[in-house]
Amino acid sequence: MAAATASLALALTGCGSSPQAGKVGTEEDPVTIRFAWWGNDSRAKTTLEVIKDFEAANPTIKVQGENTEFSSYWDKMATQIAGGTTPDVFAMSGSYPSEYASRGVLLDLDTVKDQLDTSKFAEGTVDLGKIDGKQYTITAGVNAMSMVLDPTVFEAAGVPLPDDETWTWDDYVDIAAEITAKSPAGTFGTTPMSNDSFVAVWARQNGEELYTEDGKKMGISEDTLTKWFELNKKLMDTGGAPSASQTVEDGSAQPEMTLMGQGKQAMKISWSNQMTSYSGAPLMMVKLPGESKAPGTWLRSSMEYAISAKSPQSKEAALFINYLVNNMDAASKIKSDRGMPANTELKAGITPLLKETQQKEAAYLDRIAEMKIDPPKPFPAGSSATMEVLNRYNTDVLFGKVSARDAAKGVINEVNSNLG
Repeated sequence: MAAATASLALALTGCGSSPQAGKVGTEEDPVTIRFAWWGNDSRAKTTLEVIKDFEAANPTIKVQGENTEFSSYWDKMATQIAGGTTPDVFAMSGSYPSEYASRGVLLDLDTVKDQLDTSKFAEGTVDLGKIDGKQYTITAGVNAMSMVLDPTVFEAAGVPLPDDETWTWDDYVDIAAEITAKSPAGTFGTTPMSNDSFVAVWARQNGEELYTEDGKKMGISEDTLTKWFELNKKLMDTGGAPSASQTVEDGSAQPEMTLMGQGKQAMKISWSNQMTSYSGAPLMMVKLPGESKAPGTWLRSSMEYAISAKSPQSKEAALFINYLVNNMDAASKIKSDRGMPANTELKAGITPLLKETQQKEAAYLDRIAEMKIDPPKPFPAGSSATMEVLNRYNTDVLFGKVSARDAAKGVINEVNSNLG
């Protein structure tokens, strides 16, 4: 529904004109820019504090903050774009930069390059915001797919922690089943992960890409996608993961209410910056199975900043983004909430301020960076519904309504139709 709403709205119009067009702000009459992002109350509180600091340092610019829960963020953005009320600066992720850029919604940031400094960004992180050779977004922070472990659950079950330099997906299945068998009822080894970025990692480990080079269809083969569905089904059938209904319930729960959050799960495939959301317990982070043999994980933007192509105050908007990604005071407040800073000096500066689990995340991302894995091209326009399609078919596989092979065929046909 969100994808359909976004497509409809984006097909209509960009942002309308503004009475501020051409205005030069003064301390007595500052320019106002709007900044939209998604997140919980804690993120909103921190962001508003950072906005106040920016305004104090830039008295000719005022920033109007607009926070929305992730579940309704994209619908709201689509409505605003259709109505000509697009925010000047807004958060992006996933395939949405490609979707929006293809429809002329995003500003080519080369037009404001004098206001944006990326000279201290880690290698490759600037290019994360490039689509067809043009810079449309700036990364707010980087994260990566990871395996989060709860050592307490491992210890209670008497199962040794895996060696992430050697373990395989078969090892993962076996360890999950062993932990469930040796744990109290209600505690499990893992739960299946249904996410397009994880499937992209799976594809890359098998020498493929999730999408073709031109973005017109899926690049992952039917065989490789079938094996992914079979993995998830095997986790449940061997007892390593809970029932289909409990898996669905766990997948929609807030992080602290998941099995991992409740200390009832040993392993969870997760975005690296989400580890601290699950539990106050001393969790740890390791590489996914198979990464040392055929790496697929890459450093990606956990959130990106874009500017409306019709913003009348694009330079002021760029100055604000520059503050968010290059100012130490801002970084010391945001920390790793939007992923680890791409600016290497900021990352080094905030590391001592991080909690133990966040420092583990930083160390994990350093390990991934050392592998120098090239990121795939940004997910193409039309792919914003892929995760929903994968989830739907995966649920049907877990409930036994469809075979893994037929699910793979269904996903490829449906996603290709979306891309076409």
